[in-house]
Amino acid sequence: MLAAEAGNFYDEYPFDWTERYRPAELATVISPVLIRLLDRLAPNAFVLDVGCGPGRVMTYLAYRQIRALGVDRSFASVVLMQQRCQLPGIVADNLALPLAGGTADLVISDGVLHHTEDPALAFAELCRMLRPGGLLFLAVYRPGGHYEWLYHFPGSVFRRAVRHRLTRALVHATALPLYYLVHVLRSPRKRSWRGARNLFYDYFVTPRVHFLRRDTIEQWCRRCGVRLVEFHPRPIGNVQAFVIEKQ
Repeated sequence: MLAAEAGNFYDEYPFDWTERYRPAELATVISPVLIRLLDRLAPNAFVLDVGCGPGRVMTYLAYRQIRALGVDRSFASVVLMQQRCQLPGIVADNLALPLAGGTADLVISDGVLHHTEDPALAFAELCRMLRPGGLLFLAVYRPGGHYEWLYHFPGSVFRRAVRHRLTRALVHATALPLYYLVHVLRSPRKRSWRGARNLFYDYFVTPRVHFLRRDTIEQWCRRCGVRLVEFHPRPIGNVQAFVIEKQ
């Protein structure tokens, strides 16, 4: 996404929604496909988490003592990540990563690519980071699910409403408490008000979401000289996951 737009939005509403960053609990809020990849990494592997946010996956990497670098457009998110796991991080855009290519054994893009202004370009940048034989874990929103409808319809109302002080206050007094209640009922003791607010903004107010088809990802794979080795249509929530290998 546009650098200033993304930075401003996720600086104010970081994707920081779980209060539980202990390893056993993190494993319940990270895709099982990604957990399996992380647990199989060689001891000397290097991981690049592009769109690391406040450190949900990076904290798990720190626990596993895996060498990793976190990248995010949001300065506030990178600071939170470094405070939590003491791993290095940089502020950068996934459309133009300021890093040498061909160095990562695993590149993670978990719920990030669908927010970018140019997903195809961002995908090419992720692939550029991989060494030959390296893997890309890509999780993006799937088309045709209930979330696509929610983002386009009630979401469009919320995005207009939060631009103005009075209507934003109305959203915070009505829709946001209802959203919080639903999440508390579904996941007792795992949701704080702050976390629910951040999730609400990420799901409904985030300025851009692309719902990417599997055949689109496969087309990008052919263009970038990589191959799809695993596809999981719904490993967790509203996303689909791809494991892609650089040839």
